[in-house]
Amino acid sequence: MYQNEQELMKRNVFLFSLLLNTLLFAQNFKQCGSTFMRNKALADNPQLVEQRVKYLQKLDSLKQFRSKMDDEVRIIPVVIHVIHTGGYSNISEAQILDAMEIINEDYNKLNSDTTSVIDEFQDIIADVSLEFKLAKLDPDGNCTKGITRTYSELTNDAGENVKGLITWDPSKYLNVWVVSEIGIGAGGYSYYPGEAPNNDANAGIVVLASQFGGIEESNGNNSSKRTMTHEIGHYLNLSHTWGNSNENSVQENCNYDDGISDTPETIGTSSSCNLEQATCGSLDNVQNYMDYSSCSRMFTNGQKYAMRAALESGNYWENAPRNNLWTTENLTATGLLDNEDAADCIAIIEFDNDSEISCTAQEVQWTNQSYNYSDEVSFEWSFPGATPNTSNEENPVIVYNQTGTYDATLTLITSGGSETKTINNAIYISNSEDKIIAPSQFKFESNQFPINPDNLNANWYLGENFQTDSWDWNSASSTSESGSIRIRSLNFEDLNFRKLYSPIFDLSNVPSPCFMYYDYAYAKRSASSDDLLRVRVSEDCGVDWLTRITKNTENLVTVNGNQTFVFIPDADEWETQQINISPWSGRDQIQFLVEFSGERGNYLYLDNIRFAVPYLGTEELIARTLNLEVFPNPTSGNATIKFNLLENQKIQLELTDVLGMRVYKQLENFKAGTHQINLKELKESLNPGMYFISCTIGNYKETIRVLVY
Repeated sequence: MYQNEQELMKRNVFLFSLLLNTLLFAQNFKQCGSTFMRNKALADNPQLVEQRVKYLQKLDSLKQFRSKMDDEVRIIPVVIHVIHTGGYSNISEAQILDAMEIINEDYNKLNSDTTSVIDEFQDIIADVSLEFKLAKLDPDGNCTKGITRTYSELTNDAGENVKGLITWDPSKYLNVWVVSEIGIGAGGYSYYPGEAPNNDANAGIVVLASQFGGIEESNGNNSSKRTMTHEIGHYLNLSHTWGNSNENSVQENCNYDDGISDTPETIGTSSSCNLEQATCGSLDNVQNYMDYSSCSRMFTNGQKYAMRAALESGNYWENAPRNNLWTTENLTATGLLDNEDAADCIAIIEFDNDSEISCTAQEVQWTNQSYNYSDEVSFEWSFPGATPNTSNEENPVIVYNQTGTYDATLTLITSGGSETKTINNAIYISNSEDKIIAPSQFKFESNQFPINPDNLNANWYLGENFQTDSWDWNSASSTSESGSIRIRSLNFEDLNFRKLYSPIFDLSNVPSPCFMYYDYAYAKRSASSDDLLRVRVSEDCGVDWLTRITKNTENLVTVNGNQTFVFIPDADEWETQQINISPWSGRDQIQFLVEFSGERGNYLYLDNIRFAVPYLGTEELIARTLNLEVFPNPTSGNATIKFNLLENQKIQLELTDVLGMRVYKQLENFKAGTHQINLKELKESLNPGMYFISCTIGNYKETIRVLVY
């Protein structure tokens, strides 16, 4: 097969490099989620199956015009939506341009690695003749660089949800959302034409930043670099080479096909590159972009015709017809025709700091996150109350010497013009010397929350510039005192966290182990309620935060069933959460951050927050305080069961006879305090004999023997 030793050596070197790339692939690459998302969309809307059949019939009729479609370059306007939480997730423009360069090389057969496609497929490597360009005009006709940046925690659990943050008209732009993590665990996904939710109004590609382009935050391996190439293939109607499934490397795939005549039937490849693989009776096109191999290099001519046919057909889909993208009219509307020398755009200003809270005399780093401008730019910052109070640096460092809440302003001047943005209440400054000596307790008795009129050092702070849909006070309580705080995601306009910062505590005199406790009550509003509570700790005035607990909807509920109307908890609908803060015992400065995000939820209540309470192990604490009693004993059946709880607890009471047969069992929530229950409440009448009453809390169980005569 090989002509000489030199050719054999060259082949071996190539195979070694493929092996190396395969190892990187297996470690870093996440596979496509398109079929998973497609099946979900079809389950939600079975009519899409019929629509797709009609669409494919229309495409078949267009394939006869192949000669017409062969050579003309089609330009596709693209907008990249970076969904981020600052830092590394806010990927650079350089990485975006690198990703654009890679897909343009791949779709125009300009990628240098086509030379390493094996001989058997060299003759059918396609030049698809598609050019992808970042849009130069946004949907409102404003100058753009084709990049948007949106701050949202959704980047860490992305899917269709990020499309609700920002989407440009999908009939005019190819929308790409670059995120940190995709909820289904995929590296990227897209829908076939006409199958995206909302009648294709959600058409586009969701892709990981780690698999976008080949530099910086990208993993950089071949498969990561080609994720966009693969997903655009789906966007333009290509299935995987083995057909319509995400499950590859299974023999059943030989019974299916991708509908492309020159791609051999295959079971597919997973994280490998066996160039001699033949799984369905013929040599597989392992190096195809629509496989899962670690050495993708090519499209076939048949795939080219299918994609170009998808671009010719479009009126069938009202909201996102692919055939409108490349029209002269749309290229003019998106600024890609006769707009090569357009002036610089006006900047879109975004900026942030280390944390929206800080302390006096502590340095605060402000970071420019603006975009939509060239490198020719000047910065003008204004920081009332700070030292210095102005700056021309891009990312200035300043200090606040007085407590209070302060605004911040940034002006960017480019050749396109000047733009200014002010954030009111941008940062809250406290004095780290004004501390609360722990242990301490908050019962939220005052309706002036977050202000504490009796002790200003005990003030709380509502983050995110005093959000109107954040935490507020109400009269429900887990204790005998009136008052708690609550929040409801049904009121939220976005899915970002609502933040609540505690006062600063001094734990110098608190020994280890120690804990933070709070009572909470929560009800789901419906099956679609999706809420998240997170509690974090900082010991450096908000520069760094360490998460101590995270609870989702299912772990938050303290009430069975859904509460469609406003949820107000009864006394037995509270539970107690315990958080270990022993690592900070003895420290003279600690602060807590309570974060809540979600949608379609009912109220979450917090009350009776106890900071840095010395800890007896849970079972030891219960054993010392439960004091389970039954009196009188012996009894005629009219005895009193008495026990004491230091905290709100869920308790299982059980009554069994001498043979171990259960007479009564009940699981209930009890508030902190002393409780008395009549034995007749457990069982109206008992036959004479020996019985056992047990009280179980978690892993602790205490049992008392009682004689009934």
